[in-house]
Amino acid sequence: TDGPGFMEDEPYETLGEKLSLPPFFESKREEIEGIHHITAIVGHPQENVDFYAGVLGLRLVKKTVNFDDPGTYHLYFGNEGGKPGSIITFFPWPNAYNGKIGDGQVGVTPYVVRIGALDFWKNRLTKFNVDYAVVERFGETYLQFDDPHGLHLEIVERNDGELNPLEIGDIKKEVAIKGFGGAILYSSRPEETTNTLVE
Repeated sequence: TDGPGFMEDEPYETLGEKLSLPPFFESKREEIEGIHHITAIVGHPQENVDFYAGVLGLRLVKKTVNFDDPGTYHLYFGNEGGKPGSIITFFPWPNAYNGKIGDGQVGVTPYVVRIGALDFWKNRLTKFNVDYAVVERFGETYLQFDDPHGLHLEIVERNDGELNPLEIGDIKKEVAIKGFGGAILYSSRPEETTNTLVE
């Protein structure tokens, strides 16, 4: 092939051969320690900031743009340190059609707070007119609610993780969201999804 951007052709004899990887890429698979971040598409960016920073008390860690669509923000929210396992990111597209919830996506994002903080969050959600339900699952109590753009969220009490030192208004570190408590995935083939995550 000639022309700009083409320096060297692959030899005809090797077309279609599998590339052999250098030893660096053949090293043992490392253990996955948990969720790094979750990304979603939402509506208006200000509604997104008002809810995740204003209501949930997460820090707006970073505001940049979508590399594929520089006219669209890419917003990052997390705990005070912006640590992996606390970061949720959003591409706000206010004029986009509503997507369909279904196979192959995170259906519910649970957040963890310390033991004893659930009553604070019941009161806070009520204060901001956010409807919630209290449900029991696997011996734990969850507050289930939706963000302004219909994303399903939960808050659960656990001793896992360190306290989030970020304090915003009446959200003190003793009740602040620490990070993710997992993710509920929607899958039409749960056995295959499990194999992918476990193997």
